[in-house]
Amino acid sequence: MFNIAKADGRLVVTFPERMDTLACEQHAHRIDEEVSQAQEPVTFDLAGVIYVSSSFLRICLRTAQAAGQDRFAMANVAPEVRKVFKIAGLESCLAIR
Repeated sequence: MFNIAKADGRLVVTFPERMDTLACEQHAHRIDEEVSQAQEPVTFDLAGVIYVSSSFLRICLRTAQAAGQDRFAMANVAPEVRKVFKIAGLESCLAIR
């Protein structure tokens, strides 16, 4: 389930199981709006996410750029999703926990 909330001094974004192109199109605008207004660091909580498309990779990069590289992190990243970031060459430039 998609949700944006503030918790522990962070803006935490949770996602549905599949972040395919359609889901990214549905949620990208709200993510961009919330991140641009956020004063706190941003965390993408990927607990339960089993699929990400290239559209989601773009959202992650755009969010990291908007929030600041040191103020963006991803948490609870499943091994199969982490592998996508690694293959795309993004594992080293995005904070993945």
